[in-house]
Amino acid sequence: MLYEFNPWWEYEDVPKDMVPLTKRDMFDELVSRLSLRRIDIIVGLRRVGKTTLMYQLIHHLIESGISPLNILYFSFDLENLDMKEVLKEYEEKVLKNKIRESPVYLFFDEIHKLQGWENEIKVLYDLYPKIKIFLSGSASLNIMRGSSESLAGRAQYHYLPPLRFREYLRFKNIEVKNFEIQSKTLRINMWDFIKRGFPETVRMSDKEIDEYVRDLILTRIIYRDIPDVFSIRDVSIVWNLADYILRNPGVIVNVDSLASQFRRNRRTIMNSLSYLQMTYIIKLIANFRGSYLSGSRKNKKVYGIHPTLSKTSNEDLLIESLVRSEIDAQYYWRDGKREVDFVIANDGITGIEVKNKDTVTKRDLNSLKIFMKKFSAKEGYIVYIGEDEYEME
Repeated sequence: MLYEFNPWWEYEDVPKDMVPLTKRDMFDELVSRLSLRRIDIIVGLRRVGKTTLMYQLIHHLIESGISPLNILYFSFDLENLDMKEVLKEYEEKVLKNKIRESPVYLFFDEIHKLQGWENEIKVLYDLYPKIKIFLSGSASLNIMRGSSESLAGRAQYHYLPPLRFREYLRFKNIEVKNFEIQSKTLRINMWDFIKRGFPETVRMSDKEIDEYVRDLILTRIIYRDIPDVFSIRDVSIVWNLADYILRNPGVIVNVDSLASQFRRNRRTIMNSLSYLQMTYIIKLIANFRGSYLSGSRKNKKVYGIHPTLSKTSNEDLLIESLVRSEIDAQYYWRDGKREVDFVIANDGITGIEVKNKDTVTKRDLNSLKIFMKKFSAKEGYIVYIGEDEYEME
């Protein structure tokens, strides 16, 4: 079984069909960390490319002169074996030496499926100073909760989102040299990208994508991963809640209303929302209250993590969802009848309005101007469909 997981032991490289030439943006960052004595943990939604990233790193190591026998990959998503047993077999049958004696690279996929993985990894890290460990997981709560103390000071987390638009263009071999000349091409590709936010979907038909999202992402996560990780029985409410959100991206969450609508108690609704967020299907964003660390606990908005997951044909909502995904917005702002779609609060405060229209007017700026004045924001943006760029006072 280990030989099946590690074909480079026999063929001295990763098979070409396992290492696409096009790479996610995160690849270079992870390459720069190959020599660091830290545990690197890649987290994100299923099918975003975590396993492929590992294969590409393994290919890079072999090209750099590392012996294929010094690289071990194992997926706990497929086989829930004891880690000690895996490592013992690897030492005796493949490495034919103790792991502590030479530099070894360990890649463990879907590590959160292994019971007590945090302590297992901590022991490996502490006992074997020559090893480099890469882990991946698709359930952030399980990973963060268990490792926050056990791996403190030892691990670095890397969130791998669905494709960004610039990555999508690269996957399609489209190089942007002149925005104005290529604007029509980019607009067409933007609409295609809304339906194709996962590496494997870039060249799929719409029908294939619908089946892919339903079967390999939503069904797999809700009916397999969530029950496994969170030990729940009432899976139907999780599915129905996800379906409701993905049909209504940007809807404000009202737990009492949802409890009445789905005939469940508040705790069940809140737990189900947590499961969906912690497995990266949805994203909740808070109403900004003026502090980088504060957002209202009430009136949160909820979106699919990427518009590819959406089940709506409403173009306004799809474009709004796309912008949220691209900028990874954590907040929006609403005060009475005034609202700004998204707020970025990093080094400064920036408001962003999204309009599915070809032109913008001064009236479209009203809420944004009030927001900027209220929070002393130096910049605000309106993202719209038109080709011209304006700077308004």
